Amino acid sequence: MRTKRSSSAGFSLAEVLVAVALLSVILLALFGLVTAGVRQAYSGKKMTQGAMVAQSAMERMNIQQCQDLLGAASTDTSVTKTWTKTDPGSADAKTTPAAETGTTAPILARNAVRDLLRTSDLAGSPSAPATLTVTMTAMPTGANCPSGTTCTFANCAMVQIIVDLQWSDYGLRKRTIHLQSLNLRVVPS
Repeated sequence: MRTKRSSSAGFSLAEVLVAVALLSVILLALFGLVTAGVRQAYSGKKMTQGAMVAQSAMERMNIQQCQDLLGAASTDTSVTKTWTKTDPGSADAKTTPAAETGTTAPILARNAVRDLLRTSDLAGSPSAPATLTVTMTAMPTGANCPSGTTCTFANCAMVQIIVDLQWSDYGLRKRTIHLQSLNLRVVPS
């Protein structure tokens, strides 16, 4: 008569070590994917916020006699204004230049554009500030600015408006939004 040998149920130590090693590799890969996904979501959120800030600034600047909003004289050909934020929060003192005092429409508009940057969640630091720059340039067109004459805000029929917004994600990756528009105007003859 033959006797049956009972086999022990279970896994050997080598099988358990291989399984643990495979599980570790898979978990590390999943962790890397989750981390990359969180960074992409954060970056996408900041790009959306940046686009909203830049678009709002463009809408505020794109009005008749828009160069008056930045304090340009009618004889100027171009004007630029830059606001800088050096704090990740919305501290008023960390956004320069300081808010202007007064109640005229240009001052209120400039302060509103400054506040767009100041109250945004876009990160700024002393070493990597967030900046919002608005540039307006008189564009030569037609009979108002014939060849050889200087086109100024007083005699141009178009004003080019450029809004540039820059900040850094995680203090490392530089992000930029660049918007450009033409403001068509009726110039008295």
